[in-house]
Amino acid sequence: MPNHYWIDPRLKTLPRRPWRKIHLDFHNSQHMPAIGGAFDADEFGDRLLAGNVDSVVVFAKDMHGYFYYPSRYGPVHPALTFDLLGAQVEACRKRGIKVYAYYCTTWENYLAEQHPEWLVWKRDRTTYLPRFDETPRWTALCLVNEDFVQLMLDHAAEFVSRYEVDGAWFDMPTPIAGECFCPKCLAQLRARGLDPFDTAVQHAHKHELHLSFIQRMTALVRRIRPGCQVDYNGQGVYGLGRRIAHMDNVDIEALPTAFWGYYYFPTITRYARTFGVTTYGMTGRFHQSWADFGGLKLPAQLDVELASIVANGARCDIGDQLPPDGRLDAAVYHVIGQSYGRIKALEPYLEAAAPVTEAALIVNGLPLGEPATEANKGLVKLLMESHIQFDVTEPEVDFDRYRLLVLSDTLSVDDDLAGRLRRYLDAGGAIIASDQSALLAGRDTSWAEAYGLRYAGRSPYQPAYLVPNASFTGDIPPYPYALYNGSGQWRAELPAIPLATLGEPLFQRAPEHYTSHAQTPFDHLTDYAAIALSGRLALFAFPLGQSYYDQGYWVYRAAFQEALRRLLPRPLLETNAPLSSEVTVTHQDADESHGERWMAHVVNFSALRHTPKHPDFYDDPIALTDVHVRLNVPLAVKTVRAVVAGVDLPVTPVDGGVCVTVPRVPVHEIICFEV
Repeated sequence: MPNHYWIDPRLKTLPRRPWRKIHLDFHNSQHMPAIGGAFDADEFGDRLLAGNVDSVVVFAKDMHGYFYYPSRYGPVHPALTFDLLGAQVEACRKRGIKVYAYYCTTWENYLAEQHPEWLVWKRDRTTYLPRFDETPRWTALCLVNEDFVQLMLDHAAEFVSRYEVDGAWFDMPTPIAGECFCPKCLAQLRARGLDPFDTAVQHAHKHELHLSFIQRMTALVRRIRPGCQVDYNGQGVYGLGRRIAHMDNVDIEALPTAFWGYYYFPTITRYARTFGVTTYGMTGRFHQSWADFGGLKLPAQLDVELASIVANGARCDIGDQLPPDGRLDAAVYHVIGQSYGRIKALEPYLEAAAPVTEAALIVNGLPLGEPATEANKGLVKLLMESHIQFDVTEPEVDFDRYRLLVLSDTLSVDDDLAGRLRRYLDAGGAIIASDQSALLAGRDTSWAEAYGLRYAGRSPYQPAYLVPNASFTGDIPPYPYALYNGSGQWRAELPAIPLATLGEPLFQRAPEHYTSHAQTPFDHLTDYAAIALSGRLALFAFPLGQSYYDQGYWVYRAAFQEALRRLLPRPLLETNAPLSSEVTVTHQDADESHGERWMAHVVNFSALRHTPKHPDFYDDPIALTDVHVRLNVPLAVKTVRAVVAGVDLPVTPVDGGVCVTVPRVPVHEIICFEV
């Protein structure tokens, strides 16, 4: 029988690292006439301190290919007249601020122009070089080129040996799109008898190149400067288990008001933390995204974003961009200082606090593929809104850590994985499967036939209809709900029972037969289940994650929560906090300053209504009131404290746990149960 909850012991013994980092972008093309003209080292360092900053990433070399110190390799930015990197490092070291040197790797304009033989080639025989009449932004170079890799190693050796940096921060090392069709890549794959046009072959090859690069780079940095932290951006992609030994930390670039949105970080942090290293969540001070000069958030906006980061056991990183004159904006560090001051006060409750989880979202894909797909983010959204404590993991994880497994819509299940899933179920675990994850990969056969669930092919109708048999829609009379993304056809035979039946329209809307403005209305029930339950296994015949991501339809959430009630009747945490809130549980071991702590983070997301032209903003929080939190762990509680509010709370023992009520949560509260 799986454990009641899982706390990763590795996360209790992580190195003590800063909690309040700034990623100080500084990309300047040759068109900028003066670089660092207003830089003052003391003002720079003091402004970081005033912003409650304890660590910063500053630039050795940018994406345009320019160095910010007197490199013997060059080119040094033509408008820079002094050693800017050296001055920044010295200013930070004098103030006890950790300092990391940034280096841009494979996306580099200068080298792309100078060495076209190093370019990544796409399938259509084009490269990432901009057209001659197009404004340059990104280029991409291929790690198959040994002379290119050696040049980067030489660059790193130079700045790591020259400056007393605490870390080296390498940007853009992950091969773009996981593919390259340059002559060397094609030749290597063909020499091995492999098909270079097979996507899986391409991803495996690029992953090997990437792995080799970070192995060599990390070894070099550690040899030159023992103890120097080595970070690589973009590591929230599949195959991290093979790469993790060669990095000290995972930074998760996830500016929510840019294209990442508000579900990228929650997905990737739950994936990255399962590898036992520190993680940083990187938001930005920008109104939009990187290089948004003139864009500045309010402290309330940053407070919400940082609260979500620390609630998941990650450290904070705020992206800023240093103006070309080298002078930090006072307004920016006034705003950052307020938000980082709040995090600084909470650090005694954050250090060595590990997430507590009861469930896992199981995902897989090609090396360098993206775990934060739309379908997976849809399931993350469902689990967060249901206040379930969960990780995101690949199938190799020990299933017995978890009481519940939620299988991604697109999970590829081979015979070995199918056997493990069946053994987990038979041992008392619970599984929610949807769409393809209930099938054996590449076959129209279910791995769950022994549980009475048989696949009969895809429904020819999109949308099809879901007609509930169970009462998960409350007091609403019977109604056929649209399955906008289509459905499979599944027979539920004993011991399986249908919780909802699949319905069909009279015909599929098409030029030859149609009616009204959109889909053909419901016409009749079928013999198939739209949702089925067999013991500890719940099956959704439709792509639940993708459907919820696309539609946000309340009935999909209601059906999911009905399955949760049956499979996980007493979750780790129960609360009346609204769906929009993020509620997580962390744990600290006792030490000389405090007893064992169980902590519930409540993050209040109360967005302004938005137009289709901009994302959610959290500029004017609406406080939650009388938030009930029940922690279903049998604890002998000494005190319960609302940490942010600074008040003790009365606690009520309940069967198998403890319960408190928090009078008010403006943005973020940590409810600390000390035992």
